[in-house]
Amino acid sequence: MTKSFNCASCSAPLEFDGEMLQKCEHCGSTVIAPSELFYSMSRTPFVDMSALKGRALKIAEIRQLIHDGKKIEAIKVFREAFGTGLKEAKDAVEAIERGESIDISGFRVQTSTPVKIKVDGEVVKKAGLAIGGTMIAMFIIPIVIAVVVVGAVLFFTFGKAGTVVTSIKNSPTSTPAPGAQANEASPAQEILKIGGEGGGPGRFKDNRHVTIDGNGRIYSSDYSPIRIQVFDAEGKFIDQWVPEDGNNLFGMAADRSGNIYVASNKGISKHEGETGKLLAKAERVFPRDIAVTWDNKVIVSAGRAINIYDNSLKLIIEIKDAAERASTTVGFERIAADGNGNIYAVDRTSDDICKFAPDGKFLNRFPSGANSPNAIAIDPSGRIFVSDTSSIKVLDASGKQLTQFDSYQAFGMTFDQQGNLLLASRPYVVRYSIEL
Repeated sequence: MTKSFNCASCSAPLEFDGEMLQKCEHCGSTVIAPSELFYSMSRTPFVDMSALKGRALKIAEIRQLIHDGKKIEAIKVFREAFGTGLKEAKDAVEAIERGESIDISGFRVQTSTPVKIKVDGEVVKKAGLAIGGTMIAMFIIPIVIAVVVVGAVLFFTFGKAGTVVTSIKNSPTSTPAPGAQANEASPAQEILKIGGEGGGPGRFKDNRHVTIDGNGRIYSSDYSPIRIQVFDAEGKFIDQWVPEDGNNLFGMAADRSGNIYVASNKGISKHEGETGKLLAKAERVFPRDIAVTWDNKVIVSAGRAINIYDNSLKLIIEIKDAAERASTTVGFERIAADGNGNIYAVDRTSDDICKFAPDGKFLNRFPSGANSPNAIAIDPSGRIFVSDTSSIKVLDASGKQLTQFDSYQAFGMTFDQQGNLLLASRPYVVRYSIEL
């Protein structure tokens, strides 16, 4: 009997082909098949303790490499450990980097020698527990080892950061990110930090998006479930709201009038920023990101296409062949627009930045400089900022890299009217003054 599941990106039904990672034929996303589908195909959900230990150690090592900014090495370790191809390993590592869970039950750990546990027979003999000692050696010790190893993995993965809601205006140097060294030459100086780990008002679990409206109100949201929180210009919590539709937030942008545009797995929608009241929506579109131009046009990356809407979400231009124009096979992920209305979209395959004119004419493409771009933003001077989890790359309009600076868990970005950078640095929102 054919098994099926829904795409996590667009909710379209997909037939299970027996592989952990599948490409959605509707939106082009790489999705992870639910683990129960593997188990329903007579794959046992149980593994022996040595396999559990090996997988946990390898995942811990991979997470540490990602944290250290060594993504290429992490992909190599994943391939060697689990016997996958380059594409599978890259997708899995990027999923881990984004904080998503992956099912490793379908993979196998390749080891050159088995794990051996030595038992001191004299101690067992003196204790008069030869049989009991053997049982302990065979069962209890592997369990203890597995618990310790899994605990270590959880520590690396879910170690909580302290709650911080601080203003650091006129600070002479930026506060270094955890595990990062201070960089005296950094062009970014931290002047405000809000948020912190938690589920209450003003705190986040996994905020990957941030935007700011014309009144200076700051908006940030967790990826899933969507919970958009509103702060004033000084970082004071105002309110929070949840869109009527959508479970996964792919993009968020604000206009100067205080309206918020949301791109989710249910389409795109327009809301009143402070209250969340639904003002308009566009369905039958599978967005990957969203941006708003200076004249309130809404730009959406939608797989191989780029759509341009007016501020009531009425479609103005549909560039169906945008991928072909830019010579990319899969389409686009992150998107931004500069003050002239030019569109910058990240190629999902190469991570190059593709530049289009306001009317959709393809202009240029160049490397982003990032291993895995999480977001793209254009500052008032036309410079391109690309977040890469542990660093921010800065390019000029032609693609030449000008500089970079360290960051921590860097995802969504936007600029305020003063040219300061706001960064979703989960679980915080950080404002930087930029000196270039």
